[in-house]
Amino acid sequence: MEKNRHVIKAYLSPARLFLVIAASIFLIEALVMIVLPRLPVFSETTVALLDSAMLVALLSPVLYFFLFRPLLQHINERKAAEAGLVIERDRAQSYLDVAGVIIVALDENGSVALINKKGCEILGYEEYDILGRNWFTGFVPDAMWGMGKEIAAVLEKLSEPHPGYFENPVITRKGEQRHILWRYAPLVRNGAIKGVLYSGEDITERKRAEKALIESEMHYRLVHNSAFDGIIISCMNDRVLDCNLSAENIFGYERGELIGLQITSLMPPHYRQRHAEGLKRFLATGISSIQGRPLELEGLKKDGTVFPVEFTLSIFYMEGSVRFNGTIRDITERKRAESDRERMQAQINQSQKIEAVGRLAGGIAHDFNNILTTIEGNAELALEDIRSPHPALPREVGGKMEKIISDPVSARLNEIILSVKHASKLTRQLLLFSRGHPVEIIPLNINSAIENILSMLRRLIGEDIRLTTELAPDIWIIAADESSIEQVLLNLTVNARDAMPKGGSMLIKTSNVLLGENKGKGLSPLRGCEELPPGKYVSIIVRDNGSGMEKEIIPRIFEPFFTTKEAGKGTGLGLSVIYGIVKQHGGCITVESVPGGGTAFTILLPILTRFSKEPVRKPVKDATVQ
Repeated sequence: MEKNRHVIKAYLSPARLFLVIAASIFLIEALVMIVLPRLPVFSETTVALLDSAMLVALLSPVLYFFLFRPLLQHINERKAAEAGLVIERDRAQSYLDVAGVIIVALDENGSVALINKKGCEILGYEEYDILGRNWFTGFVPDAMWGMGKEIAAVLEKLSEPHPGYFENPVITRKGEQRHILWRYAPLVRNGAIKGVLYSGEDITERKRAEKALIESEMHYRLVHNSAFDGIIISCMNDRVLDCNLSAENIFGYERGELIGLQITSLMPPHYRQRHAEGLKRFLATGISSIQGRPLELEGLKKDGTVFPVEFTLSIFYMEGSVRFNGTIRDITERKRAESDRERMQAQINQSQKIEAVGRLAGGIAHDFNNILTTIEGNAELALEDIRSPHPALPREVGGKMEKIISDPVSARLNEIILSVKHASKLTRQLLLFSRGHPVEIIPLNINSAIENILSMLRRLIGEDIRLTTELAPDIWIIAADESSIEQVLLNLTVNARDAMPKGGSMLIKTSNVLLGENKGKGLSPLRGCEELPPGKYVSIIVRDNGSGMEKEIIPRIFEPFFTTKEAGKGTGLGLSVIYGIVKQHGGCITVESVPGGGTAFTILLPILTRFSKEPVRKPVKDATVQ
């Protein structure tokens, strides 16, 4: 340090050095010109020759001390400084080369003044291939900067007082693009921007990972939301962390409402205690008794609806914490289908039983009908053998009951014949139900048919139910099968009786109805009554004051096998048979009912327009399938 200070003091400015040398030359020249000529030993010629030599000899120490010696010292110092700079540069370069980021220094023209080893590795060039090249035209994509872009504009853009960050790719020797996150700072000397220093981190792999993560997230969301089953992910605090679109639809919540919701809010109250105990047991032991097993449970919608679900639980760990993945499938439709299938199977089984019973009844009815024929024939022969019948006893003449005179035996025989005829009608009904016995369409007075079966109906409904009739005196004649009409009345009477287990009243009413433009007005058509053509009809109303039916049930009462009675107390065929018989006769049936206010069935049957002398026979259709 002292040596450097001494050398620095020996340095003279050019003006001082010039003055020192000029003064030295003047003094030495004056000395030579004054002293030498005065010496007697020197002649003028000798003085002239010694003048230059004496001048050089005397001036050399001055020049050495004031000029050459400082110059040599300055050169040595310059060499030492240059060597030190090389050492410092190499040391700085070694520091730059071990850095894990790209370090690039650009001059004011945009040329590369410095680049470290990492930058060379990323770009794929040697250092000498990069130094001096324009950075923006040689290593930056054209789409980012453009060929021939003025570097001044770029430097002006980057000349912020504080370092900044930006991201843009670079082009490698192979033509690939590497994404770099840059940090930059302008290099300022004497108040002017002389370049830019860049420090960049290669984030290509990170960008690829981010892109892959985004694509994976999109794929996950696509699969997640397109799943038919609901998916709910919850944490150990029993709150919803994530869900898919199906879960929103199943439970009736928006996604924002589900996230953070307690899992117990999605289950009925009777499951919550068991769920809390199971969760506590799992967190304590790590053992789950339901994981991976499909369970049929119940869920709770936002509106409070409880519905059946199939639930499967899987458990996984994320970020050191346990996660629960629940898959929920709404099985309401499946349960309904299973219930319908079981109900239909029960109905099929019941119908098979009924078919078997019908076949048995048909066989019995056939044999019984033969027995009745024998009884009736013998009774009629016995009547022929009696010569003096009692005048007050009834007999059947020409299909009508008349008063005849006979003794008590004749009266009893007439009762036997009358009972046999009623029994014969019952056997015909059994045959009609069991074997599809052909119907016989004849002119029929509906009032007479009701009166003939009235005593049987009263015995059928019992003493607790009062049966009354309101029969129009001038009722029109219809074309119908008497047995089928009697079956309709029997079935309606049985239904009315079952609707009044504690007794009540029942009314059978007939009237004439003329349907015109406003046909059916005042009725509640159920199936097809509005399709009846205008004309004359006979109305049969069967009304009771029993328990009645709900409004929702009425549209289904004529369906085969549909019944509101308890299991084992109804086949569901009665009303279906009635509906089939009425439709077969070209009429319609409607029903009006109020819960607790009774039920009224109204039947419309077309009147007889023309009829041949011979009855029309045709097979009855399956009344239970319409």
